[in-house]
Amino acid sequence: LTQIASLLNVDCAGILVLRDGGAVNDDFSVLAGSGCYSSLIGSAGQASLDSDLKQTVEAAFRRRKHEFADHRSVLYIRTGSGREVVILLQAERDLSDTDRSLVEIFGSRLSIAFDNVIFYQQLQDANAQLEDRVAQRTRALMQANRRLSAQWLRLQRANGFKNEILGTVAHDLKNPLGVILGRTEMLVELIGTTSSRDTVTSQVDHIRDATRRLITMVDHLISDAMADAFDITIRREPVDVAALIAEVSEANRPSAVNKQQTISVSAPTGRVTMCDQDRMREAIDNLVSNAIKYSPVGGRITLLVDYDAEHTVIRVTDEGAGLSPEDLGRLFGRFQRLSAKPTAGESSTGLGLSIVKRIVDMHDGQISADSGGPGQGSTFTIILPTTA
Repeated sequence: LTQIASLLNVDCAGILVLRDGGAVNDDFSVLAGSGCYSSLIGSAGQASLDSDLKQTVEAAFRRRKHEFADHRSVLYIRTGSGREVVILLQAERDLSDTDRSLVEIFGSRLSIAFDNVIFYQQLQDANAQLEDRVAQRTRALMQANRRLSAQWLRLQRANGFKNEILGTVAHDLKNPLGVILGRTEMLVELIGTTSSRDTVTSQVDHIRDATRRLITMVDHLISDAMADAFDITIRREPVDVAALIAEVSEANRPSAVNKQQTISVSAPTGRVTMCDQDRMREAIDNLVSNAIKYSPVGGRITLLVDYDAEHTVIRVTDEGAGLSPEDLGRLFGRFQRLSAKPTAGESSTGLGLSIVKRIVDMHDGQISADSGGPGQGSTFTIILPTTA
């Protein structure tokens, strides 16, 4: 509108109206206004115009051509994209033939300009959509890359664990298997030489003990491998820890009697803790069997349960070889061998305490070990939240 006024060198008021669809019943909107029409800028719909102005605009859309009358000129422009534009000019003087020719030329150029503006906006919109899709795709690829990295780390850990298991199987399981094989060959020879029953029974006992050691090692390996391979969840339920401690104590008593050891239990009754009974039985059994294994003949093992407002505390104390500072620093790692040795030649996979720690961690609990040093025994303490 400003350019038309400048082109004609005349003061004029004007309004520019756009109709998108090109159909007779399509609504229109005011894109620009000057002079007395400036208040209509941004108006949408026919209701925003007074009746005279609305009739003039509607007539221009129906007529679809320019109209020059007195001081008012109406230009009709149809763009290449099918949109329609009506420009109403209110000049202070009548337009000459030259003025009208200039306006018609300007109108034809305006058609191209409108399409260029619209196409540019469409290009901008398409570019914004493309950038958004690229950003979404980039985020998806980054998330996929993070998932792949996490899977790769899990695979690396699994591969390292596999190598550890293979090394343990090759080393620890080989010794009992050698015992079984050797004793079996001796047993065959004894049967052929009519040896005494006691001699044959002794060989069978050796085979039985080696087999039990193998079973224990395999059970530990399977338990740890399962816990590592799967996201195992625990099933919390009210558990009488005192009864559980008594049950584990009785199950281990024959092993303690074989080494002339005593097991004492101090656990208040009538209290429950929210935990997984089977898992906690496994953890406590590991600690008690370790205490028996590393305690001397005639030693004493104490199981103590205590409670405070929010926690259940379980302590297993022995009079064994104790723990060195180096032992305490690596105690709960996989395949860790302590400086002390089992006092009756029992086997050890180095997995028991790592399994205990995993179980306690799954309960959001804590486990620790204390020792005055070599020869002064040790105490293992489990702290569990009393409620889930």
